[in-house]
Amino acid sequence: MVENIELIVLSFLASIGFAIVFQVRGKDLLLAGLGGAITRFFYIIFMAFIPYRILYAGLAAIIAAFYAEIVATKKKTPATVFLYPSIIPLIPGDLIYYTMGGLVLSDTATFTKNGIDCLLALVGIAVGFVVASTITFYIRKFVSAKEAHQEG
Repeated sequence: MVENIELIVLSFLASIGFAIVFQVRGKDLLLAGLGGAITRFFYIIFMAFIPYRILYAGLAAIIAAFYAEIVATKKKTPATVFLYPSIIPLIPGDLIYYTMGGLVLSDTATFTKNGIDCLLALVGIAVGFVVASTITFYIRKFVSAKEAHQEG
């Protein structure tokens, strides 16, 4: 339990660090960090109940994308301002490290196992973004059509 809280706090701080690199300023830094903490929180929950990395990574990516869209809409800024820092906790750094270690040491088993896991995590994240973006697109389209209908 304590380890998970530490991971959430570290995700918050890492997301703030990356937000600084992406030139996010002021109160938006805290919102970017909150996005990373929320993403890690849901990642931990999904990981506890779903045995497939591609699924729990994808679901966490959907959460990150929806968070970024909601905050960006409220702040009237592009969603990428909050999306990029929010996805930092999803990056499979350990898998990339062990995959490259297997490659450098010519350990085919380690390279293959970790490489496949890394690829699945990245595919899950990408699919999660596509799903969230598609849903957001149609929600905005529906809301715009509804507003136009009410005006006319």
